[in-house]
Amino acid sequence: MRIVLLMALFLAGQTLGSWDADAKAKAQALAWGVEKCSPRIVTANFSKHGWSKTTWGPPTNVDFDVLKTNSILWPYQIVVAFTIQVGATRNRKNREEAEQDTKPDIVFKLSYKNVYEMGDDGGIRLGQTLDLPISLNGPSSWRERTRLPDACWDHLPKRSKPTALGEHRNNDLENCRRRL
Repeated sequence: MRIVLLMALFLAGQTLGSWDADAKAKAQALAWGVEKCSPRIVTANFSKHGWSKTTWGPPTNVDFDVLKTNSILWPYQIVVAFTIQVGATRNRKNREEAEQDTKPDIVFKLSYKNVYEMGDDGGIRLGQTLDLPISLNGPSSWRERTRLPDACWDHLPKRSKPTALGEHRNNDLENCRRRL
C-alpha cells in the first residue's frame, strides 16, 4: 500500500512539474515573439514646425521570468521585459522629406514590461503593459502604459518559436488569441 501511495505522489509531482515546464516554454515563445517584432515607424506632422519621422524599436534586451500566483484560474504570471530605442528626425517641410530622413536628431531608450497571465487551461492573455518612466530626479517605479495598436510587442504573437527542425508549431497562443 505504501508503494502505491508513493507512486501516486511521484506521478502527481511529475504532472505538477510539467505545468512549470509548460509555463517556461510559453514564456520563451512570448519572449521570442517580442524579440522578432519589427520597428514601428510613424511619419506625421507633430507640430506647427513640420513633419518628423519617429522609429520605435525593434525590441532589444528581451528577458523573461515566470512567477507562480495564488490564483486558481490564472496560476502563472509571465513577465517579458525589453528595451525600445526611440529615434525622431528633425522637422521637415513635407512628409516625403521626413520619410527619406534616416538620421535621428534625438534618440532615447524606454524600458517596457509585458505581464501575461497563463490560465489553468494553458491559455495566455496580456494582462498589463508597463513602462519605467525616464526620471532626472532619481529612481522611478513601473507604471501602466498605453498599448499601441500597431506595435507588435503590445499583442500576443501569432506563432510560436520554430522547432529544432525549423518548422513552426502552434502551441495554444493562437487559439488563446482567438478566444480573447
